[in-house]
Amino acid sequence: MKLKQKTNATDFPCFECELGTMRLVYEDFKTETSDLGAVTVPGVPMHRCDRCDACVVGDEGGEVIDAYLDKLSGAITPKEIQAFLDRYKITQKQAAEITGYGEKNISRWLRGHMRPSRSVSNHLRTLLASTEAFEILRNRSWHQREVPQPVIEERQPDADEKKILSFVDYKVMSDLGLVATSQSPKKRRFELCRLFKKPTLQEVQAETESSWQKMAAYQDTNQESNRLSAGIWCWIGEQAAASIRVEPYDRDKLDAAVDTLREYSKHPEIIQIIPDVKEVLRQAGVALVFVPIMKQSALRGCTTLLTPAKAVIVHGLKYRNHAQFWRVLFHEIAHLMLHLTESGETIADYENQKDDQREQEADQWADDKLVPSDELTRFYVRHPKPKCWELQTFAQSIKTHPAIVAEIFNKRAEREGRDPIPYSLLREKRLHPTIPENDVKRLAKDSASRVVLGEHY
Repeated sequence: MKLKQKTNATDFPCFECELGTMRLVYEDFKTETSDLGAVTVPGVPMHRCDRCDACVVGDEGGEVIDAYLDKLSGAITPKEIQAFLDRYKITQKQAAEITGYGEKNISRWLRGHMRPSRSVSNHLRTLLASTEAFEILRNRSWHQREVPQPVIEERQPDADEKKILSFVDYKVMSDLGLVATSQSPKKRRFELCRLFKKPTLQEVQAETESSWQKMAAYQDTNQESNRLSAGIWCWIGEQAAASIRVEPYDRDKLDAAVDTLREYSKHPEIIQIIPDVKEVLRQAGVALVFVPIMKQSALRGCTTLLTPAKAVIVHGLKYRNHAQFWRVLFHEIAHLMLHLTESGETIADYENQKDDQREQEADQWADDKLVPSDELTRFYVRHPKPKCWELQTFAQSIKTHPAIVAEIFNKRAEREGRDPIPYSLLREKRLHPTIPENDVKRLAKDSASRVVLGEHY
């Protein structure tokens, strides 16, 4: 919509046709952004040629457009970010370390070269408004600090430490290269204390249990478990994720990423698309790492918000098959989408996974995303005992892998006392692919190589 032209002293000759005059007008301006989509900004000042219709949006028009988009998206303004830095007398680098958002992002937001997401904007405004909230965040160890190295005594473990050693899957940790191979209790005690930078195994236990308690964990309730083994597993994943640089965590981006990830679920070779899966999650602010299952850890996967700007998903690849890979991954994404809104939130301890409603919700969310429940119901009614070709045809129609359909179909059949699709038949027909053990080991080695204390989150 064009509005009436106004004569202005800033009118100038047209640079295109060189015959007309660029006159100041106020018009609607159409643009498109990644977060808002197509947007029409009303009444933007710009210069338009009265002869050839060439158009120029100058600084004034750019400011109007930016202000309109900022208001529409709820993005924090550069002035507000500068007020945040000034209020607490911190540099951009210090702000990046405290918030976990990255120095480059802080700089781009401050210069107006990039617009923060709504969740980031809300978090920064909260810190700007609340000194107490800022001080709590500043005092947390989310950024690198000088930590005094403990003096670790080389001695035989005491009675309590011997019991702790009995729960540690030392062989797996040794295979990963985290500790030196040894059968000596004295050497094992020293290696574990060295890895965790704690003078006693009692403190190692406290450290690892803390990691376990803050994770939303997908437990295998049919397996014997202990908190120490589960805690070590979570701790390794947390430390591995610390060195992975991600974009600022954004739940809206994670929600959008789910559709892309589901497309990948059709691929028959998981190992080939894992780099793509990691990158999609990284763009949404989630670090994905793989840690091999340890004795009595009873965990297939876990997730948490390390900081407001970074989430982690630790995957155990326990069964090394296609269906379990995707169900566990989507289960953990479900916790981030449904239950974990702030860093430090946890899923309470429970004896049986079925006892916790949030675990049931995460299961249902994951299964519905992978195989829409209405589609599954129609298939389930029409094919109570589906043949392999019927399973394949249905999987193709909803654009997912037959192994995933079979897994979710069998879970439903089990609940209702019906016969499941035999996994032996699925393997015979090559509809139940597995991940080679060597590939699982390679993924775990990559995570172990990242286990370095003190890395920036």
